[in-house]
Amino acid sequence: MKISLKITKRNEDGSADAVVDYDNDGLKVIVQYGVVAMLKEAVSVRKRDILDRKKKKVSFEMQTNLEDSIEAFYTLLEDIKLLYKTHGDRKLPMDENEMANALLGLVTKGEMLAYWATNAYEKAFQLNDYASDEVKARRAVIMGWSEDDDDGRC
Repeated sequence: MKISLKITKRNEDGSADAVVDYDNDGLKVIVQYGVVAMLKEAVSVRKRDILDRKKKKVSFEMQTNLEDSIEAFYTLLEDIKLLYKTHGDRKLPMDENEMANALLGLVTKGEMLAYWATNAYEKAFQLNDYASDEVKARRAVIMGWSEDDDDGRC
């Protein structure tokens, strides 16, 4: 096996230009070493990502729940498009009552989607009902709320 490194120029910053000479066995060793180095770096990056995610305290499940809640609003848009198409393209257009009922249904669905999206947001960022007792107590002091109010605040 042959691997040789010849420095052709030394740079002011401490780096150098070099030429590498190798035979077939040397090439195998260089490639194997490079693959191992890349795998070690990938594992290191993955570990850092996992640690960063733990530091953020937003779990993968919560992140997915937030994304699903946002995605659900797109189904509402599809429902509105379907209503528009059904009303406009049907042989006999929808009458006023059918249209009103369909629109009320879409409003109700939108309110439900907004509720669950807000709930997912509050849960992910530990707000309102999902806040720790310590946070609720600090919030009550800052806002001048009394625990006896029983009005749903904190």
